[in-house]
Amino acid sequence: MIPWVRWGRAGPRCCRSITWKSLYMRHRSQAHWLLLASLFMITPATAPSAAEIGVRAGASLGDAGFNSQEIYWRTPLPGRLGDPRGWNATSRLELNAARLAAAGDSMVTAGGNVGVWAGSPRSPVGFGLGTGPTYISQTSLGGRDFGSNWQFTSWATAQLRVDRNLFIGYRVQHTSNAGLSSPNQGYNLQALEAHVRF
Repeated sequence: MIPWVRWGRAGPRCCRSITWKSLYMRHRSQAHWLLLASLFMITPATAPSAAEIGVRAGASLGDAGFNSQEIYWRTPLPGRLGDPRGWNATSRLELNAARLAAAGDSMVTAGGNVGVWAGSPRSPVGFGLGTGPTYISQTSLGGRDFGSNWQFTSWATAQLRVDRNLFIGYRVQHTSNAGLSSPNQGYNLQALEAHVRF
């Protein structure tokens, strides 16, 4: 209940309480217009958001001594939030495969994730962050026990457009099993990447 005071010509006439439902009923036409306006902000993805293929090379953040080499493919998902001619946000699906090595041993990883990317056709700089499942071929590497073959990878990337369809970027990521098995030591990587858009 919300306290509500009705004002008359001579000041407050009465004091009563109303519910959230009655408040919505009084202002439902404004709420519907607000919802309709927010839907118009989301438009279908257009040509600048094409598929991408790229490579990544990185090393561990910290003392684990990991290094990685990776190939990835990204494709846009439907929808865009914001102005297509200015700053906007899009979502993309990424599939990747990598070799992760440490202390003379190595394993293969494969994963998929969904990321949200912010950028503008007028700016060469863009940013992304996302998360998704990752499969690793062995449960330990370089003295770390990952607890399970199934992990989750969360990442953040800053990228720079160096040509119309060529991009370079810097990425940091964390991979662990999210506490679903024990132990959960995980690993952190930083990587440089380059991709072409087609």
